Amino acid sequence: MTARTDHIQQFLLIYDRSRDELISHESFGDDVDAATIAYRAAEIEYHDHPEMNIVLVGADSLETVKVTHSTYFTGAASRLQTLLEDIPS
Repeated sequence: MTARTDHIQQFLLIYDRSRDELISHESFGDDVDAATIAYRAAEIEYHDHPEMNIVLVGADSLETVKVTHSTYFTGAASRLQTLLEDIPS
């Protein structure tokens, strides 16, 4: 089954850059108001943690978000660092 492209869902992502880890991802369906309230609450909760990324994304599916915001889901920074360390000087 494919996602409906005329139906935008809201996803809240909370990512810790220092740990290169997605702490939370939450779907709000098409409820923009609830998603915006949750986004604001997360911004307040993590306001003194500059290493945290709080992102609200609209997309047709979580699979699309995993493509468009893949860094949040893959731990890419740590893998890149490992690759860079393996390169001879």
